[in-house]
Amino acid sequence: MKQWFSTLTKKQLLALVAGICIAAIAMYVVLRDKTNTIEAELAPLPAVTVSNATTLASGNSISLVGSVRAFSEAAVTAERGGRITSVRTSLGNTVGAGQVLVTLENAAESAAVLQAEGAYDAAVAAAARSGISLNDAENNYQTTLASAVNLVRSSYVSAESAIKTNVDIFVGNADSQNPWLKIDGDSRAGELLDARIGIGAVLTSWHLRANSLTTTADVELELQQTSVDIGKVIVVLDKFISVLSQQKDSASYQASVAGLVAKRAELLGLQSNITTVLGGIKSARDGVAQAKLGASGGVTSAADAQVKQALGALRAAQANYAKTVLRAPVSGTVNELPVRVGDFIGPQTKVALVANNNALEIVTYASDAELFALQPGDTVTIEGQYEGIITTIAPAVDSATGKTEVRIASENADIKNGDTVRITAAVSVEDVADDTIRVPLTAVKFERADGFMFRVNNSVLEKFPVALGPVFGGEVVIASGLTATDEFVVDARGLREGDSVEVTK
Repeated sequence: MKQWFSTLTKKQLLALVAGICIAAIAMYVVLRDKTNTIEAELAPLPAVTVSNATTLASGNSISLVGSVRAFSEAAVTAERGGRITSVRTSLGNTVGAGQVLVTLENAAESAAVLQAEGAYDAAVAAAARSGISLNDAENNYQTTLASAVNLVRSSYVSAESAIKTNVDIFVGNADSQNPWLKIDGDSRAGELLDARIGIGAVLTSWHLRANSLTTTADVELELQQTSVDIGKVIVVLDKFISVLSQQKDSASYQASVAGLVAKRAELLGLQSNITTVLGGIKSARDGVAQAKLGASGGVTSAADAQVKQALGALRAAQANYAKTVLRAPVSGTVNELPVRVGDFIGPQTKVALVANNNALEIVTYASDAELFALQPGDTVTIEGQYEGIITTIAPAVDSATGKTEVRIASENADIKNGDTVRITAAVSVEDVADDTIRVPLTAVKFERADGFMFRVNNSVLEKFPVALGPVFGGEVVIASGLTATDEFVVDARGLREGDSVEVTK
């Protein structure tokens, strides 16, 4: 062999080496392609999961937050302000509908009712007579005027007593030019003295008018002025009550404050009486006019009108009295009672909350995307362990929350009125309609407008376009292009059309 190589020329040697290299390269390429083909034939196909919207939805659930309240619940609210004189129940007590819970100061209202009842009884008695004479009507009118005159005078006596007896024990030289206050160190001394001096002038003018008043004068005008003057006296009493109640040694003034409060109630009762008497004067005057018409041959009767007027006055007095007696509007348990005897409350103040704690409901709010799985009569889970029934779904969206109100009934004793609870509603297969199809975001290949999804046909991926709706968390609504039972590839990431795949469900 060595001798053979030695016989070759240099050119022949180069050609031989080149041929050997070319043969080696060709052999390498053939072996590599064959190896790749074998590896490709042996490599497993990509596995993809195929499902449909119905199957995926059946494993989902909707979670909401709601508040527990009673089916029958009512707040007891004061229509008018006043001081609480009694609280006739306790927190947690069971009460019946109409039961009295709280009463307010109502001496004036009670007196007005009594007087109105008397006026009504008198009107009924008068109507029982077959015909009222002119003399009777005039006598009734004069009697009413005389009662009004006496009321003006008695009102002055009560007002003067309130100032002279109950206020002037704290004012030295009250009727002189230089009165002084017997309450030391009070910053409102000047205000109190000015109030006392001013009311002294009112009492002087009032006394002169009361002494000279007769039934021939304008009694109604004097009654109205008397009511105004009583109001001025009440203002003075309120100032002294406020100052005395705020003294450091207020306990030593307790009896005096009680006397001032009693006088204040008495004066309020007189104001109510004045209102009633003004109505009585008008009724009596109308009676005279009716009697005159009857005496001249007319057929008009004042008796029925007087009964109606008296009845109206009685009902008005009873309505005012009823506003001071706060009753339970429904039967149930007293869940709130934030007031005590002696408290002074204003109008529209809540004094109690009564509810039937044995019949509870849960109120929650669902968005449009959640309503598709909720229907009246469906069973939901409360706090993961209690059952509830959907009783009502509001027909319209709540303007305050932007969602729809849903009410759920529950009889479980472990749920308490006022609790905040979590509600879970399972999504059933029947809930999935073509207009509520939601698929995972991973199943969609997004494009500039809408997108497409994959289906498997003979182990090969095919794409199909879909129109997309809103996105909710990790899901997107398919507006069109897919039905609830159409199968699709659940995870399209890394896949291309035409790829061969192995299907798992």
